[in-house]
Amino acid sequence: MALGEAGRYDPGGDSSFGRTLLWLTAILGAIGLLLYLFVFDTWVIPSDDPQLTASIAPTLSPDDRILTRRGSAPVTGELARCFMPDGSGKYTIGRVFGLGGDSVEVTNERVAVNGVFPKTRFGCGIVSVVHPVSGDAMPLTCTVEDNGSFVYSVLAHPEFREGQRLAKVEPQKLWLVSDDRHIHKDSRDFGSIDVTSCEH
Repeated sequence: MALGEAGRYDPGGDSSFGRTLLWLTAILGAIGLLLYLFVFDTWVIPSDDPQLTASIAPTLSPDDRILTRRGSAPVTGELARCFMPDGSGKYTIGRVFGLGGDSVEVTNERVAVNGVFPKTRFGCGIVSVVHPVSGDAMPLTCTVEDNGSFVYSVLAHPEFREGQRLAKVEPQKLWLVSDDRHIHKDSRDFGSIDVTSCEH
């Protein structure tokens, strides 16, 4: 009910408010649609890919909804969603560890860019991850790394030794590394990846 001058009932007040609310909703909806079409994208992490599920731990989980910026180029240390280079149209998610011209070194599940390893700040306990092949729970050690721009948690096997891997990242490519360094789905499996196939 709306009151006009001197407290008299104004029969047009409710409909005026309703029209204003309708216009406001339509404008906000149009802005949201434009942002979705041209600026942002949302994606729900699938729950039917055990390898991806293990590789994104402990940062993300299946059914998490992530927001990416269309046409954005990720920087070193950021999480990025990238198309798999096998042409399947599926995505993988990893942390960027090297852009065109960088040298990447992986030694016993630690990753350095141009000879510099991220600082290990502190431990974050033991995280159990389901192995994608055996289905068994695998306890992995969690630590928090700091690359100077980003702070994030990573998982590694306390006894695994893989030796040293070196890679030189080609121009217009990036090197992707899973936050689960032990059960991964990243550039150690498929090499460097086109920057244009990734968003963050």
